[in-house]
Amino acid sequence: MPNTAETIENLARKLERVRILNDLKECKTLEEYQELTKKYEIMCNEDKT
Repeated sequence: MPNTAETIENLARKLERVRILNDLKECKTLEEYQELTKKYEIMCNEDKT
């Protein structure tokens, strides 16, 4: 049985994936997709620091 921290981490990952999927579904053009990609690249780079 997972502990509380594992459960929270699992739920956080699932929530993040749903948020990303919703963002992707809102993209209507290649430009919107490219802007979204840049947004997530910035976020990932900030997470590394």
